[in-house]
Amino acid sequence: MVHQPEKRSDSESRAVRRHEEKSSSGARNMALGVLTILAALSIFLLWTTRNTMTHLPFLTPTTITKGSRNAQPLVDQTPWLTAQALAPLAVTAEEGRFARTAERLADHSVDLAFSFALRKADMDQRQLSGPALALAQKVQQIQQMVAQDQAQVEALSHPGTVQAGHAAEKLPGNLDIWKAQLSLDTDILHDTETALAHVSGDPRAEIERQLKAREASLADYDKQAQKPFDPAMISVQRHHTLASRVDAWLSQSSRRKAIRQARIRATQDAAALTAQQQQLQTLLQQAGTAQAGAAQSGTARAGGQDALSTLQKQAAYRELLAILNDRIQTENRLAQTYRQWGNQVELQHGILLHLIAQSALWLSLILISMLIADTLVRQWTSRSSMDQRRLHTLRAIAEVTIQLVGVVLILLVVFGVPDHLTTIIGLATAGITVAFQDFLLAFVGWFVLIGKGGIRIGDLVQINGALGEVVEIRLFRTTLLEMGDSPDNAHPTGRRVTMLNSFPITGQYYCFSTEEQWMWDDLTINLPRSESTLATAERIQQVVREATEADARLAEKEWHKTLGPLAHEHASADAELNLRPTDGGSVSVHIRFVTRAVSRLETRNRLFQKILEAMGAGSGQGA
Repeated sequence: MVHQPEKRSDSESRAVRRHEEKSSSGARNMALGVLTILAALSIFLLWTTRNTMTHLPFLTPTTITKGSRNAQPLVDQTPWLTAQALAPLAVTAEEGRFARTAERLADHSVDLAFSFALRKADMDQRQLSGPALALAQKVQQIQQMVAQDQAQVEALSHPGTVQAGHAAEKLPGNLDIWKAQLSLDTDILHDTETALAHVSGDPRAEIERQLKAREASLADYDKQAQKPFDPAMISVQRHHTLASRVDAWLSQSSRRKAIRQARIRATQDAAALTAQQQQLQTLLQQAGTAQAGAAQSGTARAGGQDALSTLQKQAAYRELLAILNDRIQTENRLAQTYRQWGNQVELQHGILLHLIAQSALWLSLILISMLIADTLVRQWTSRSSMDQRRLHTLRAIAEVTIQLVGVVLILLVVFGVPDHLTTIIGLATAGITVAFQDFLLAFVGWFVLIGKGGIRIGDLVQINGALGEVVEIRLFRTTLLEMGDSPDNAHPTGRRVTMLNSFPITGQYYCFSTEEQWMWDDLTINLPRSESTLATAERIQQVVREATEADARLAEKEWHKTLGPLAHEHASADAELNLRPTDGGSVSVHIRFVTRAVSRLETRNRLFQKILEAMGAGSGQGA
């Protein structure tokens, strides 16, 4: 006993659908929530890192005259830091020359800044008093102790070379002990000098420390090899694709902005140094005026200490002014170098815009060619006298070919020919095959279906259990107008069946139409047995042959043209009539004829009408 599967009720089906919809809705909501959180996190990171670029030295609009000693170094090294940051941005030989010039000028400017800071610190020394004076006296005492320790170590190390009068000759001892004592006194001297600099405000020690650190960093920087550059025209024209040209154009925009900021910063530094120079000139004039007034009033002591101090101060001011004048000229030359560098980038910017316009022109020409080719194909197919089903297939192939060629050309213009093309094609093919297996089979199935021996629009086919007339064959899907349950009952049901092209080629399909759209069809009628039965059958055969004569001759002609040597199997397409007795005492007339698949129903109806007329004529003659 065979058990039939139980059918679900409507309520159960609705419950299953609601459960599936609820599960699908939950998955979508979860994915939406995860994406929303990711977007919010990205916005938060963008906001928190919005000022990252402002930490670059050439994007910070500060001058050397502002800021406290604790907030920034005692010596402004911004020109060198700026040139060092901009140097890697050079991409051509011209930009490389400007970058090296900027580094040289910036290095000279920072050296002058250190010289100015040291001379200014020497000039700004004040008369010590209080704790500072006590520390200064202590430093002198410790220096004497260190000198005695060094003399004793020298005496014990080389007894015969010690000069007379040294205390070391009267202080015998162990050499190791005196070396340890020398090391201890030296450390004490260093700590005391540091404390004295802190109390008295003397910045010379810190300036010297920064200078040593700068010299060490410059030694490491000089060891780095300078990369070679190509001239601007060669470097820019190496961008053969639209994507690389747009990327280089955007890179040039950011580089141009950075160079402009560096030029503005150099100009601001020159202005600040000019203001500082004017202040020093005012102080120098005041010192000279004071000395001249004292000389005229007779209060100055010739060769006295005050006159000497005034002259030394004037000499120091003149040295500082000379350094400032050199720095101002250097900063102006640095700003000019950045201006020339920016002009060079502007020139390369224009070249890239020209190349981008060239790529855009190629894209436009490709799209225009695709439209023109598609229009020509449509006009040719609309005016051709070929079979419409063949024209539809040819038009589909031509349109797909035009689109594929256009897409390939556009990709070549935008991205160019990729490196390691064979490897990339292999990996891409493997990935696409796994991920889009069904669509690939459907795409290949389109070529199989439209090829020789495939199906055409208007064919009566059965694919995957669906029987219908082919109304559309697209790149991935085929559409049928559903017919009855069997080819003999081929009446449209009004429903359209769409399926992937992979179904026919992976399984099997039945085509009830010939390759040239000709098919054999059958009709069966029953005639009452009488003396006029044979005469009626002959009249029926005659009217059927007359009605199908034109189709039969055309079918034979196409068979001979298409099949060639195999055409003898279809030598005749004339209608055939066979008589068979039945158990009811009547005669069954079986008629077989050739007709086109698309006009099968129309031919059958016309033959039925002719047969009824022949049978009516036979009945009248018999009466």
